[in-house]
Amino acid sequence: MRKYIFLLIMILCSLALQANKPHIINLYREYYHADNKNWAIGQDEKGMIYFGNDRGLLQFDGIEWRLSELPNSSILRSLAVQSHNTIFTGGYEEFGRWDRDISGELVYTSLSSDIDKTLFGNDDFWKIWIDSAGVYFQSFNSIYIYDYETVKRIPFDSGFLFLMKVRDEYLVQRMRGPLYRLSGTELEEIGGSDIFKDTDIRVILPYEEDKYLIGTATQGLYIYDGETFTVWNKSLSAVINPKELNCGIYTSYGTYMLGTILDGIYEVDTEGNILNHISAVNSLQNNTILSLFEDNLHNIWVAMDRGVAYVHYIENMDCYTAPRGNTPAIYDALMWNEKLFLATNQGVFYLYEKELEQPNTLNNLRLIEGTQGQSWQLEMIDGKLYCCHNRGLKQILPNLQIRDEYAIRTGVYNISNLNLHNKERIILSTYSSVRIVDPTTGEVSTPAKPREPIMTVITDHLGNVWLEHFNKGVYRCRLNSDLTDIESYTYYGGDSNDGLPYKLKIFKVGGRIVLHGNDQFFTYDDIENRIIPSTLLNNCFENIKGIKNIVPISNDTFWALGNTSVYKFKYDGYEATILENYTFDISLLLVNNYENASQLNESNTLICLDNGFLIYKALGVSHYEKSKKLKRPYLDVLQATNIDGDKQCKNLDEFAKIAYQYNTITFHFSSQDIFSSNVLFQYKLDQVDHNWSEGEKINKISYARLPAGEYRFLLRTVDKLGNTSEPVIYEFEVLSPWYLTGWAYASYVLLTMLIFYIVWALVLRRYRNLHLQKIRARETKRLKRLAGKLQTELELKNAELLTQTSFIIQKNELIMKIKDIIDNFQKGKSTRNLEPLTQKIDLLLNNVDTEGDWKTFLIKFEEKHKDFFKKLKAMYPQLTSSDLRLCACLKLNLESKEIASLMNLSVRAVENSRYRLRKKLYLKPSQNLNEFILDL
Repeated sequence: MRKYIFLLIMILCSLALQANKPHIINLYREYYHADNKNWAIGQDEKGMIYFGNDRGLLQFDGIEWRLSELPNSSILRSLAVQSHNTIFTGGYEEFGRWDRDISGELVYTSLSSDIDKTLFGNDDFWKIWIDSAGVYFQSFNSIYIYDYETVKRIPFDSGFLFLMKVRDEYLVQRMRGPLYRLSGTELEEIGGSDIFKDTDIRVILPYEEDKYLIGTATQGLYIYDGETFTVWNKSLSAVINPKELNCGIYTSYGTYMLGTILDGIYEVDTEGNILNHISAVNSLQNNTILSLFEDNLHNIWVAMDRGVAYVHYIENMDCYTAPRGNTPAIYDALMWNEKLFLATNQGVFYLYEKELEQPNTLNNLRLIEGTQGQSWQLEMIDGKLYCCHNRGLKQILPNLQIRDEYAIRTGVYNISNLNLHNKERIILSTYSSVRIVDPTTGEVSTPAKPREPIMTVITDHLGNVWLEHFNKGVYRCRLNSDLTDIESYTYYGGDSNDGLPYKLKIFKVGGRIVLHGNDQFFTYDDIENRIIPSTLLNNCFENIKGIKNIVPISNDTFWALGNTSVYKFKYDGYEATILENYTFDISLLLVNNYENASQLNESNTLICLDNGFLIYKALGVSHYEKSKKLKRPYLDVLQATNIDGDKQCKNLDEFAKIAYQYNTITFHFSSQDIFSSNVLFQYKLDQVDHNWSEGEKINKISYARLPAGEYRFLLRTVDKLGNTSEPVIYEFEVLSPWYLTGWAYASYVLLTMLIFYIVWALVLRRYRNLHLQKIRARETKRLKRLAGKLQTELELKNAELLTQTSFIIQKNELIMKIKDIIDNFQKGKSTRNLEPLTQKIDLLLNNVDTEGDWKTFLIKFEEKHKDFFKKLKAMYPQLTSSDLRLCACLKLNLESKEIASLMNLSVRAVENSRYRLRKKLYLKPSQNLNEFILDL
């Protein structure tokens, strides 16, 4: 009869498994949505598990639960997984598909939105199947086929129950009627299936090569060979019929898992014999099983009316557990007289060996009267069964009576034979010291030292007696020749300050002592008389932490025990190799700090638990797990995030180029092996990480603010033995920021050149300006000298002009005075003799060359006021030469009297000339003629 271990993942469940058949249970409280009603289960090629749930589509990758809800938040009754990227689901008046986008989110598309809802009004879709022809959606009223382009309805004049797929064939029962075979879009009635008209067919499974196992809700199970229906195992039907069969699967182990509405799961073999019964009495959240599914690792998932369970099989381990508090903690075990004796914290119990093969094994435990209390060890010595007990050493007689042995008067941890100096003794480790018993006389010797609680006593090949302290260190002792006292001892570990771990465990390999503490192994070097590290064992267990005890199986085979893990290893003093390992979860714990395993016989080992026990059955040649190759993990999503939290997802099928502002990178990943509690993820990002990370139970890793550059991300799985998978490698590039791109560098070069040019131009301009300033300074000096010279010349010319003008005026005035004098002289005296003289003088005065004086004046004037006459003539062409002369006199700011003298006119004539000039110059009455001429 096959017995397995199963790992039960129960959401919001507080029960452990009570033994009816060997199983293991682990409990979780991770995601409240899984505690709802779960209708269907599926799995994709990456190992992701999906549940059709009251809340929607629930995903679980072994680490994280995620819920995807329908647009109307309705129930999902059925699902079928085509791939990691496509899942089909059905629910209330709705069926469709989910497609995974680049961000890893599932996006729903309805396939029933364009179908007349009256065809399936108030109806749920209960089954979905996928094959090469398309996807089949079945409700109680209709069957639809989706060929990935269109949806077609299969016409039928009656309702359906459940569409079943067996091998490549579809079978469906008409509601309360016969069974039909679906071929394409045609339904063909199966002859003889009228026997099911008064019941519901809930299960159709493959049986043998070409037969079918048909399970009904209340009418039992049948075998259909293609022609006739035959009742299968009436006794099984009698058990299941009252429980109402609801679902079932055929497992890869060759057994059937049958889920019921009222009483959980029954596992049966191909003959219909019940192997296991899992129910709310011993493990499940409730008894209503809605769906069963076997994953790609051959483990069983259970969808219940409340919660989800996960059944994990290990073929060479049987489990006998019960809810904590109902079963005592097991400390040791021994098989004797076809009975299994168990030393527990409540006393010594026993059960018959044959009862290990029966359901509810632990219900048959019987307490041996007189052993109530803490029992530590069971040991056969000279054909006698001894129990090391809290109240001393007790012998269990064949008739199960109890007899106190020897006068120990304290609690006893351990008993063993002692053969030294050709003498045989029994040595006991007790609560206060060791006791040495002479079995022939019954005399008990108590060594004077050490007076400490001793847990274990082992003798090595040199005759040293090693004592393991209950809490700290070990003693290496030498006994006297009478074997009654300890002559000398050396203390190691504890508070000896020798550098060894405080607490040490001892065991023996080939007669030699090996010590273990703080996850390190040590051995005694008898030549150097000191404790040294054991290189072989430390290398063997370098990746394993938390070892609490080492228990021998044979001379060179041992169990290494932790709180939740056990390792079978081989060590002969020359080579150390781990042969097998088993890791359990929180619901299956070894007794903390008292981890132990008992060798029942050559092939079976009992592993003690705090709520039962495991029985390991060797399969012959142990598989060498160090050579185990794990499956490669999967990269699911590459997500890039900026400082504002905006996200971009990249296609993992392409080399990703990531903008610099999105340089926080997150990888999401998964593995088919993740549902093994022994598997962890390791990762490494080249150019950032120098070594692989420590193994972690995670499904994503982020790298924040990566610098620009090309990167290579590596991901692999690893177990506690150091076995690894092939790494997944993904390369990507974080692009340079805009200010470090080629265009930016080209701009920087151009800008630099421009700056250099501007600086060069400015410097050149500065030097040019300096040069010009020097030139200008020199020129200014020259011009100043020239200006001074010109000013001197101008002043000279002004002086000459003034002198010339004054000279002409004075000359004219003199002449006029002379003329006036002559005129006055003639008027006063009429002398004829002077008349000729007077005429000559008048002639001379009238012939004075005034025109020559004017020319000289005008030359001098033109030298000072260059082009004055030319410009004035151009502006006022109507001016005469007399007008021009008057303008020259006005330019010199001469008064009318001076002008009259200069022009040899009367003052009145000058005023008249001024008047005429104003008209010719078109001056207004308000304008001053002198100012106008001066401003020209």
